[in-house]
Amino acid sequence: MTTDTLAALRKRAERSKEQAEKDNTALLAEAVKQAITSDEYGHLSAVAREAGIAAQYLRDLVEKEHPGWLAEAARNRKARKDAAAKGKSSRAAA
Repeated sequence: MTTDTLAALRKRAERSKEQAEKDNTALLAEAVKQAITSDEYGHLSAVAREAGIAAQYLRDLVEKEHPGWLAEAARNRKARKDAAAKGKSSRAAA
């Protein structure tokens, strides 16, 4: 009787582990998908927090799935910041 119970529990545990791995894969894929929807400062970190994973791990996944995206996002943020600063300085001079 105990052997049957242990065997059944082992099978259930194996199924649970497989399902957990599938769910984790889906979670990570969706986190990457959500992370690349915006290059705003802090967006990737917010997605990581919501997904319950480390921001650096999500950055690594994004870089693996979309090489160069992080660098491009940083360039875009810098360009917007520079444009905003230029706009402020030209208004101040006028």
